[in-house]
Order: sequence, then C-alpha cells, then structure tokens
Amino acid sequence: MMLAMEQYKTCKITPGKVSLQELAEHFGLLPEELRWFHNRFCPLQDLIDPEIQSHVEVIYVPVPGTETGYYATTKKNKPFYEKANTLNVPRSFEKRYGIVQKGYENETEKLKLHYETELKKTSKEQLIINRKPLYINDKRPDMVMEQIADEVGGVFYPLQLELYENAKLKHVANFPEIQKRWKTKKQQLASYYKGEAERFLKTINEQFEYRGKTQRGILDSWFFVLYFFPLYETFTDEKMYTFQVALPIFSKQPKVLFEITLSIDEEVLDSQKFIITAKGNCIDPRTAPEIENAKAMDNPETKGEQAEGSFDFTYKLNAKDNSIFAIWGETNLQINKIHHKISFECYEQGIE
Repeated sequence: MMLAMEQYKTCKITPGKVSLQELAEHFGLLPEELRWFHNRFCPLQDLIDPEIQSHVEVIYVPVPGTETGYYATTKKNKPFYEKANTLNVPRSFEKRYGIVQKGYENETEKLKLHYETELKKTSKEQLIINRKPLYINDKRPDMVMEQIADEVGGVFYPLQLELYENAKLKHVANFPEIQKRWKTKKQQLASYYKGEAERFLKTINEQFEYRGKTQRGILDSWFFVLYFFPLYETFTDEKMYTFQVALPIFSKQPKVLFEITLSIDEEVLDSQKFIITAKGNCIDPRTAPEIENAKAMDNPETKGEQAEGSFDFTYKLNAKDNSIFAIWGETNLQINKIHHKISFECYEQGIE
C-alpha cells in the first residue's frame, strides 16, 4: 500500500464541472494518459470511460516529476504527437550517455574525445546535467593547458538548464552557483599553476564575469548543439522541418552556417525506436579563406570560392516518450585543400 501512495496523489474536483481534456491539460498530460493512470488506482465505480463520470469527486494523478508509466506499457506503432506534426516533448527522465567525438583533417584523425554524461529531466522546462571525466585521445589530460581546461570544465557541473516548452535551450539556470564554484577553483589553480598558465586563468576569469560569454562557452560544444536540435518543432505534413544553424567546426573560432532538414520516419522498429534523419549543407556567406582566417559572418566578401560542406546525422528516439536514445553521424567541410571532418556518436546506456 505504501508503494501505491508514492505513485500518485489525489486531486479533488467539483463533480460534473471539469472535463478530462481540461484536467489533462492542467497536469500536462494527454487525456488518454490521465485516464489510464487514474483508472489504475481509483475505486471501480469511479473509472473514467471515456469521460469523467458526473459523481466523481477525486482524480488520481502522478506525483510531480514522475512518469505515469503509460508509455512504457503501451506499445507504439507510430511516433507520439502532441498535436498535428509536432512530436510530444518528454517530461521527465534519467539517462546516461556515452559520447565519442573525433576530428579529422584529410582523413587523418587529429583529436578524439570521449566521456559519459548524465541527464535528469524533472519537468518539461528543467534539466540537470552531470559530466563524467573527459578523455583526450584515450587518456586523461596530461598537458598543462589541457589539465587546466579540464579543471575549469568541471566547474560547470552539475549544470542546470532551463528549457522552452519545445525543449530548446533557454539559459543556464544556476549561473551564480557556477560563479561561486569558479572562485574557489580559481584560487586552487592559481596557487598551483604559474607562468603562461596564469595568463590563461586571467582570460578564463574575465569570461566568468559575464553570463552570456560563460553560457556560450558551455553550450557551444557538439553535444549541446546536437542534443538540442529542434526535434519538437511543428513539421510539415511530409514530416520535414528545415532550419539554419551555426556549427562549431573549429575550436575558438566563429561557427559555420549550415541549412539542415529533419525528416521523421514514422515506422516504429521492433525495438520501439524510430528514426529522424538530419541532412544539410554549408550555406555560410563567407568565402573559404574568410572561414579559415576566422573572419566573422556579418561582413563577408562578395567574391571568392565558397566553402563546401555537408551534414549527415541520424537520431534514434524512444517511441515510448520521444526521448533521444542515440545520435550518430558526421559533418564535412572542404576549405581550400583541407578536408575537415567531425564525427560524433552518442548512445544511451543503462542507469546503474
């Protein structure tokens, strides 16, 4: 009996004055989801079938921040739409992902990063992220600047993000807390690292003074760019959505503009997953030399060879709630005679 009490709370209503649709919207649920949940716990005479009966005074609803279990027990034969052509945004989950990112020049691997990250979504608008140790070229950072950068990176976590209703990033919610962590970490690093490292720490300290600079530094990584793609926007009737996005092809340089089209494959696999493909091309107005020389995008030359680039990624989503199970693919950019490629893989792992 104690288990059941932890799964639900009760909501008193005025009999005959509220509809299932209105109540479901109030709690951020679908009508069929609320009906399913309520009917699990209510007395037999209070079953909702199909509407709330006129004598019912108590509705059973999930405890805030918990899943109803509706999706886990309901086998899907197509993706779950909140409204026409708009995928439902997952409300809450706990996930751990394994991530591998590689950078190439002319097919020669120049950099490999791998790490694990844990995500806990407590509502549609709140997400907490923790990152595990980062490995560079299959080992922990050993160069001085790499070690400092790794120490600084740890200051950001746990990272609390506020999201829009469509699951796109709004802003970092715990920036004051991150600043406090940095003050403590800065003192530790300053007492240990000297020389060139001191100038590096001074530059980092200046960035921490401003929310905008700090937020861009955190969120401009490939994981954040890809994980928060507009998967939950309203697609066309052909289940497509086209948008423009600036991608961080080069570290600490202006990003490169691409146009990308998302396409939903509505076939739900036997594994209860479905696919969204993301394909596009570079449309950056700058010439290839301007991109190479890190010129900003707002004042491009009108003549010159344009950079050629492609984007080809696959998203695999859990059909039970539309949360991301995996992301994999690569981005290619040809500048003069150098072929730049970034590959990225992100797979959901079991929570221990």
